[in-house]
Amino acid sequence: MSRNTPSLQPAAIPNLNETVYEALRKAILRYDFSPGQRLDLAELEESLKVSRTPLKNALTRLEVAGLVQVQARRGTFVTEISAEKLDEDYKIRSAFELYVALCLYKYLTPEDYDFFAEIGLQMDELAALARKDGWQSVIHDYLELDRSLHERLVICGGTPHMVTLWQQTNIHIQLARLSERFEPSDFEAIHFEHRQILDAIRDGSPERLNATLLNHLESSRLGVQRILTESSSVS
Repeated sequence: MSRNTPSLQPAAIPNLNETVYEALRKAILRYDFSPGQRLDLAELEESLKVSRTPLKNALTRLEVAGLVQVQARRGTFVTEISAEKLDEDYKIRSAFELYVALCLYKYLTPEDYDFFAEIGLQMDELAALARKDGWQSVIHDYLELDRSLHERLVICGGTPHMVTLWQQTNIHIQLARLSERFEPSDFEAIHFEHRQILDAIRDGSPERLNATLLNHLESSRLGVQRILTESSSVS
């Protein structure tokens, strides 16, 4: 086995397709595979102890998620992180979410309010753990809550087509890939901004929700630009 291929645990049955997908997804997010690295399918089959079919199914899902690129006659490669693509995706997301913020409240149900309240509690719990054990211990769980929060906003106030386009930006997956380069202060700021968003939802203020979302999305966009700029200058 190549020294560039990380050690992966053999996949378990049942739910083999899901197991393979999650194993590879986590390996890419942990940078076990570098951006731009070609994946050796034979080595992955051997590491995961699976046949080619579940592996290809997993790679198809990873391609849809924006984590790999399948190039004809060349192979499968871990997707590079593009500053230009991320900047464009942030602007697309901002357009959707800021529109939704202004018309959201007439669509919200008691179940939606309960959902946002529960998200806030879980984020607070992870933030408390982060202050004790470090952000890296909780960041992927936190970013999953982050994704659920923003996605629910678009689902509640948007259209199915808007939701699909929002999901295709894959911002949260790319954030997860960059999380190792964040500082504790970055996460404290992110959590503070989420608390402001959730407070605005609870208070029923579309203007406040619009303003807090704008601040959060722009702060996140600029933070990602900073991290990518610093990374490129080091490399």
